[in-house]
Amino acid sequence: MLSYESPFAALGDTRDTQEIEARVGGIVHSFAPGHDLGRVASTFQLLDCALDGGLPGYQKLKTLYHNRSHANEVVLCAARMLHGLHLAGQGLDADHIDATLIGALMHDVGYLMTDEEASGTGAQFTDTHVLRGVDFVRTHLSDLPPDVLEATTKVILLTDHRKPSSWVRFDNRQQQRAAYATATADVIGQMANREYLERLLLLYFEFEEAQLGGFADIHAMLEGTTAFYRKIKARLDEDLNGLSSHLARHFKAEQDTARNFYTESIDRNIDYLGHVVKMERERRLDCLKRGGVVEKVLEMQGGH
Repeated sequence: MLSYESPFAALGDTRDTQEIEARVGGIVHSFAPGHDLGRVASTFQLLDCALDGGLPGYQKLKTLYHNRSHANEVVLCAARMLHGLHLAGQGLDADHIDATLIGALMHDVGYLMTDEEASGTGAQFTDTHVLRGVDFVRTHLSDLPPDVLEATTKVILLTDHRKPSSWVRFDNRQQQRAAYATATADVIGQMANREYLERLLLLYFEFEEAQLGGFADIHAMLEGTTAFYRKIKARLDEDLNGLSSHLARHFKAEQDTARNFYTESIDRNIDYLGHVVKMERERRLDCLKRGGVVEKVLEMQGGH
């Protein structure tokens, strides 16, 4: 049995899409051995094609923060959520397992730009990317059974975290649970990433392009993230029924530990952020060394 000192190590690297797909399949088959992963596999392939610029009518994905790695971290967290829910006696049927995972993969596909959209990176669609994603799925996954397609669109709609969960009307408990699981995974997955603080610098540029957030500069965004976390934690615990607690059940079954590596990783990130923002601004970026993100940001700013 593996033992992890660092919660980040336990969560694993989300850069390798083939590895993530294999891990998602392994998790699903651990609690639903006969589940047919064909629909999920097809969605992995479609998303790869689309993000790489191979889908006719669409450009290659250009957004800096909302990228393939983010989709991977969300679908992996969603699979772990499904396992935890199963262990809690709240498991989903086959169609809603698919809706959860397909929705997790496609929840940010609305950032893709069409060939006709000549300027920008796609971040200008931050306000509308969820609805754009729903349209994309209805067009390119129209061969899904109608009930699965409907559930998948509602899963995607609930990942608009600026709106209360009540804005999406669900037809049944399974549909709601699928959407809550993916919406939870969307937040938990990204904030637990070991490079989350560095990636916030990239998110700043997306917000700037979208003219959202109201941050004067990168430092203002870093300084506002702890307050954002308090707000989003309330959404997780209240609006989304605290489903993230079930992740501990997954890790107990998989790694024989009662630890919730997601919440531990988030706590580490937020604690370190508190240390960073107490520093003088000119020293902060020296403390954010992971992933080569700072170097990319400095290059984008012309070295200033």
